[in-house]
Amino acid sequence: MGRFLAFVLGVAGALIASQGPSFTLQYMQNVQGRVDELTAIVETQEAEIRDHGYTREKAMNECKTATNLLDAFCTNYRMAVERLEYLTVHLAELEAATDYVRPLVLARAYDRGIAMSVREQFEPAVPTTLHGAVYAGGGFAVAWGLPLVIFSILGGMFGGGRR
Repeated sequence: MGRFLAFVLGVAGALIASQGPSFTLQYMQNVQGRVDELTAIVETQEAEIRDHGYTREKAMNECKTATNLLDAFCTNYRMAVERLEYLTVHLAELEAATDYVRPLVLARAYDRGIAMSVREQFEPAVPTTLHGAVYAGGGFAVAWGLPLVIFSILGGMFGGGRR
């Protein structure tokens, strides 16, 4: 029974892990869309700032002492710039990783809001890429091997070697 259950868990692990590469790709597309959108917003704001003789640095420094209406603009501007910088670095890290490592990089450092957004739209599919198959094999090995070892140990402890 333990071997059968381990096999079922292995198949489930293969199916789940095989989705990693395609989920990661959709995540990256979502991040790229947000970077593009924020770039347009920040460029528009910085064009207005330049019209008043400011650079990004000078504007950020002045925003530290801003009050009232200027404070509202500064808060939005600062948040947009910081978010753009964060997402640009995050996307570069993902793009720098190989197809085989990218889902692991994403699992280590992901943006929760973006991941939730992708998850809402994500539809699992049978992977047809080599790295999808590699992740399926890895998921099967982990989800099958670990329970098999545990069931073997428990069977040895409590089963007395009987079948």
